[in-house]
Amino acid sequence: MSETDPAKLFDLMSPQYMASPYEAYRVARESAPVCPMSAQGPWIVTGRDEVAAVLTDTERFTARTNTHGAYGFTDECGQLLADSVFYRVAPFNADPAEHGRFRALVDEEFSERALRRHEPAVRAAARTLVDGFKDTGSVDLLAEFTQPLPLTVLCDIIGIPSGDRATVKGWLGDWLLMQVLPLPPEDQLRCAKSLLEYEAYVRSLLADRRRQPADDLLTVFADAAAQSDPVCTVDDAVLGLLVLLASGHETATHLVTNTVHQLLRDRAQWEKLVADRELIPAAVEEGLRFTTSVQSAPRTATEDVTLGGVAVPAGAKVHAMVAAVGRAPDTAEDPETFRVDRTGPPRHFAFGHGPHACLGAGLARLEARVALETLADALPDLELASGFAPQHIPGGLVINGLLALPVTWTTG
Repeated sequence: MSETDPAKLFDLMSPQYMASPYEAYRVARESAPVCPMSAQGPWIVTGRDEVAAVLTDTERFTARTNTHGAYGFTDECGQLLADSVFYRVAPFNADPAEHGRFRALVDEEFSERALRRHEPAVRAAARTLVDGFKDTGSVDLLAEFTQPLPLTVLCDIIGIPSGDRATVKGWLGDWLLMQVLPLPPEDQLRCAKSLLEYEAYVRSLLADRRRQPADDLLTVFADAAAQSDPVCTVDDAVLGLLVLLASGHETATHLVTNTVHQLLRDRAQWEKLVADRELIPAAVEEGLRFTTSVQSAPRTATEDVTLGGVAVPAGAKVHAMVAAVGRAPDTAEDPETFRVDRTGPPRHFAFGHGPHACLGAGLARLEARVALETLADALPDLELASGFAPQHIPGGLVINGLLALPVTWTTG
């Protein structure tokens, strides 16, 4: 195989690819910015202009199937899920008119005004988490901070009871596994059963909110589904909430984890940030550019189309690799270097691009900024644990993140 053979470049389960897919993106961007991984696809798009074209052309590249999973399932698994929401088109991924109506239900909750209202709670949650371990001298920062922080914040906004959140996290993990990796039959079946439990749980929460409204998104969705001319059905509400929790939690978790990892790999960057907190917003943008958690935005070609001079057939699954854009030469000077002192407006596509750009971009930036400020205040001498060797989650073409981030600091 040649160096640019897509099947070799995008070996999703290889340790090298999971540790850093960016070399694969670089080679593909320079030699084949639009290429199929195999005769069956999917197509991988790494060029900035080509990624932008896919994400802005909603007629020729639809988002309608991007939560169905990229891999086939056994007949037993498919039958089990036949009446679930798994194969439904998520309203957030619908075509523009339907997508706009549904998104309008929640836009206000993620507006600048709402973020100002949420910020004290985000800060309080971050401080509580750090206070729980700051006297220990060491911790897995992912398990004890970067994972529970966005989960706490988003569950509060949605209205998920605190006692249920660990269970919800497990269900969420199984649902995501079905979308990003080819699973053996026994794991498919386990995850499918888990999804059905998750779905039934969300339905019960929506029913509870119809009886007892509260100031949360569950109530917004329950009310919308109950109208005489509803914006969404109950199924739409269930799937919309699943997508919100997944996109708002996993992505923020790995954004903060990946950013802290890069800061501590080169402690000069961390020390700059500790000395000058005004650099923190730029550090967040650099994390989004350099090591974003979201790797791609999946689409489906609705017709035969020429993209970057390459013929892509109708029905092809297309992954617009937004992470590849972050390190493109036309995105930043010296793009392979992580720097917290970059200036100018961000040119990355970490939150997507076009009509389906991430609804929760402002919340993710707020969580990341507060996380870095809290760590810099409480643990200024933070460093990676001695001997730490990064291990990465098997995120396929969708997510890039660490399994753990052990850190140490001086106490007393």
